[in-house]
Amino acid sequence: MTTTLGDGLDAALAEALALLRGGDRAAAAARLAPVLGRPVEEGRTDSTLGDAAPLVAVAEELSGGSRWKTARLAYELLVEAGHADQAWIAGQTAERAALEDAFVARFEATPAMERLAPFLGGVTGHPVAALATTRMRPGLFDMALFRHAITFADGAAAVEVVEKVMRSDRRDKRRTHAEGLLFANMNADWLMAPRHLGTLEDGPFISTFQAFFDGTPLPIDRWMTTHDELLYRYWAKVPPPGLAKGPSLVPVFVDRLKALIARTLPAGVEAQLRAYSIDDVALILARRFDHIVALLDAMPLFVFHDDMHCGNILVGANGGVTIVEWDNWALAPIGTGWRFYATHDVLPEPEVDRIGWARALPPQATGYNMMLMASLWGWHRAVRDRKPELAARWLEKLVRYA
Repeated sequence: MTTTLGDGLDAALAEALALLRGGDRAAAAARLAPVLGRPVEEGRTDSTLGDAAPLVAVAEELSGGSRWKTARLAYELLVEAGHADQAWIAGQTAERAALEDAFVARFEATPAMERLAPFLGGVTGHPVAALATTRMRPGLFDMALFRHAITFADGAAAVEVVEKVMRSDRRDKRRTHAEGLLFANMNADWLMAPRHLGTLEDGPFISTFQAFFDGTPLPIDRWMTTHDELLYRYWAKVPPPGLAKGPSLVPVFVDRLKALIARTLPAGVEAQLRAYSIDDVALILARRFDHIVALLDAMPLFVFHDDMHCGNILVGANGGVTIVEWDNWALAPIGTGWRFYATHDVLPEPEVDRIGWARALPPQATGYNMMLMASLWGWHRAVRDRKPELAARWLEKLVRYA
């Protein structure tokens, strides 16, 4: 797809948005067509406005380049055109657009040496002589991602670090605090994570720093095997006491159960249910609620990476893997995370023997009960990700294992 992201893009998007809000869908599509590099087929305005993918690609490219003011127009166009699933990211982009001028002044107009040399010198223990900075493509929740090659004045070996920039609001501060707590209590090598170097808060922004790992995303054909092996590794490790005040999924699971007992389902899920009605779900879970809560209290906890996917599992030149993005971890009962993407009605239970050799397990830690934990997680994650069909499959598993 060819897009035109030049100086006239703001005007084109603003004019198309105004036309759409004024009820002239055909004119809005015609104004938008050059931006997307595709003609409007006569009598088919939805060839431009009905297909979200081209405009989403433009919006993502703009966000990746910190052009949030313009990206906001693109996302508002998507929502106005009927793509309601883009509303949440439109709101997030609007928040970032309000900080765009401050971001440019701090991260683009200010030299990296001026901004970072004292901090990086402090966390590495060596005076910084020079920084060579390149920009990387950020993830969905990052405002920006920078790679800094550091040369030291005392002759110490050069290193490379990654800086992830987020907003210093309550949510992102909570994530960065949790990441700092994790690495203060657990060895990064054991987690198969890059070394965590610290956090720097600067006005409306907060940055975390970690050692750079030169790797590529895990190939999809290695996903299931690698993911299962990582889960067994993390399930087998007893979390240190210092993590007790960290984030936990146990109260989240309890709240999800209470919502189901109250017959509260996200839009689109009920229509996807095959084996149970919402009344069946509420009745069964109400009867089993105390039992499930008791199991949640009894099941051993582990450190769970709450955003595991191929993009966060990097493979190095020697075939080894490193897991990144640990700002979204939580304590969770073992079983959590198992085969989340599988929509099959029947899944293999986890192998308890692969955990019991490394840590003492209570009698409640059976493969069956681990599947209940997996089902609680699958339901929670699918709801959070707005995937009604997948949510329905996991809800049916949850009722079955309850």
